[in-house]
Amino acid sequence: MDASKKREEAERAAKEGYAFLDTLSREKALGSFALAAGLFADTGAGKRQAEVLYMMGSIYAHMNRGDEALETFSRLVDLLPGTGETGRLAMSLNNKGLLLARKKRFPEALRCFEEALVIFQRDGEKARVAEQWGNIGSVYRDLEQLESALEGYNMALPLYRELGSSEGVADQYTNIAYIHVMKQDYAEALKWYREALPLYRDAGSGKKLSFTVQNIERLEAGSRGAPS
Repeated sequence: MDASKKREEAERAAKEGYAFLDTLSREKALGSFALAAGLFADTGAGKRQAEVLYMMGSIYAHMNRGDEALETFSRLVDLLPGTGETGRLAMSLNNKGLLLARKKRFPEALRCFEEALVIFQRDGEKARVAEQWGNIGSVYRDLEQLESALEGYNMALPLYRELGSSEGVADQYTNIAYIHVMKQDYAEALKWYREALPLYRDAGSGKKLSFTVQNIERLEAGSRGAPS
């Protein structure tokens, strides 16, 4: 098959993959996207290859197929530099970092979030910058480096305020509260949880509001276990 025919076949397979996604036929979509990715690679269409690989990684993640999602986003992180697709590279780093964190591979996850942060800062993506600082804070929390965790959350907090995101601000309040629980500073933790309550109400975040109320009640009752 010559290059032009391969490119036509790749585009057809990609279109088919999106059609399968529309009908929630995820396995069939994966098959079509995999075919398209291989053909795009053969014809040197790196950006189109990256596009369908990103879709594959997202599908794997939604299907809780973490190993395959991690492998796919790792391929993207290797493929995308030099293509000019900085946004997709940063999101691939973010997704790879989240998957690594779930596997408790925290130093690797931290590197991904820090690399994504630099790209989002350069591209002026304030919401994504805030997200990365929150991710960085959570990795340090899981590493039990509590002051570094607080630094991450406190970097995210003013950005969410500037963005007018009540839920984003409340998330940082509860993250900070959790760190104070880990430090056994329960009065400070209660203060931060209480600050989050009206913001979760304003944002209509019922589930998070409920969890925060439960954590407050546990601390007020003298239960010093880790919040939910």
